[in-house]
Amino acid sequence: MGTALVYSEKYLQHRPGQGHPERPERLEAIVGALKRAKLWGEPNTKVIEPALAKRENIELAHDAEYIALVEKLSSFEKPLDVDTSVRKNTFELAMLAAGGAIDAGRAVLSGEASNAFALVRPPGHHAGRNRGGGFCYFNNLAVMVERLKREFKLKRIFILDIDAHHGNGSQDIFFNDPSVLYMSLHQDGRTLYPGTGFVDELGAGEGEGYTVNVPFPPGSGDAEYAGVMRELFVPLTREFKPELIAVSAGFDALADDPLTQLGLTTQAYGWLTSCVVEQANRLCGGKVVLTLEGGYALKLLADAAVNVVKVLVGQELEPPQESRRLPVIDELKKKLASYWRLEQHLKIVHTCV
Repeated sequence: MGTALVYSEKYLQHRPGQGHPERPERLEAIVGALKRAKLWGEPNTKVIEPALAKRENIELAHDAEYIALVEKLSSFEKPLDVDTSVRKNTFELAMLAAGGAIDAGRAVLSGEASNAFALVRPPGHHAGRNRGGGFCYFNNLAVMVERLKREFKLKRIFILDIDAHHGNGSQDIFFNDPSVLYMSLHQDGRTLYPGTGFVDELGAGEGEGYTVNVPFPPGSGDAEYAGVMRELFVPLTREFKPELIAVSAGFDALADDPLTQLGLTTQAYGWLTSCVVEQANRLCGGKVVLTLEGGYALKLLADAAVNVVKVLVGQELEPPQESRRLPVIDELKKKLASYWRLEQHLKIVHTCV
């Protein structure tokens, strides 16, 4: 079935303003690198032109009043906040980004593709039920998840958010929802926007225990991420048994990203994807969908995206030689002990880390 890449040149029309880090060149760099690596189109990948999301699908993740606000701001070109400008075409392009995520998920769940990567702009994971910000208008991945839950009767979806910024919008949308286990790997909110995503944010109501935040200290890199994937991601997925793993694929945890202070290598994005794919193969027939979020160092961003797609099409990338345990792992294990039996799953050997 292969890998689906969802993309439209219309995404390049999203122009937040001169000097803005979330610029069209990000997506141009990724597409160019994939083409040079012969990962664009047959026989390795299938490129899908997305359709606009229907308003009723956006309303699955966002309040109708907020959607109307974004539409109104587009007509007047008034910003959502100081970092999130709005143009005449913003509303339509945000609908197209959400539609691209839906099409990626639908390709995988329908059997058209083994896995998929939605190369969409604008990004989405900072957009909550009734607010946007952080370059985001509608939460592309959340809209996709809510649509797939209804269309394919899914009961359990695991979201892994690897953007360096905490996905406060995704957390807001799924905070009370036990059908979605949301796990975010991000730079400590005391040092980076949006200032959220701490270990005691565990969900609420029926969703208590289904939000897992892993804040990394600045300077963390491959070894620290390997420790978290081995001791938290792998056992959580094994116990939750998802029917789909969805990834908010932010590339701003790379070293030299101008907005963050983490230190992942471009190879790390390959083995992180390998770990996700391995767990998906074990638990849910390999069903993996990624949506593009942040990442602003163009050359590194493009190289990392190529490594991700290489893994999606079946190539193997070696995990890091070293795994380093952060204190936050033990802190989280204590907090999660009431909800998950993580230790018993650590005894199982995995190749991803």
